[in-house]
Amino acid sequence: MADLPKYHVREQRADALLGPVAATLRELERRVDHYLDRLHIEPGDEETLRAALRALTTAREGVEAQWRTSAQRPQS
Repeated sequence: MADLPKYHVREQRADALLGPVAATLRELERRVDHYLDRLHIEPGDEETLRAALRALTTAREGVEAQWRTSAQRPQS
């Protein structure tokens, strides 16, 4: 992928990029939670979805922590 051109001429900050990533993870959490609330799911599959929900939540929380940390760094 090194051959692909960059999108922007100027450097981008992590805090500007991580917000949309966290929002996407939040939306995926809502989707899986909706499936668990509204659909008939086999017990084994339900536990798999619950594990996926926990993984998404952990990922979102990690991204949000990085987002907050990067937002506190002074801009160059």
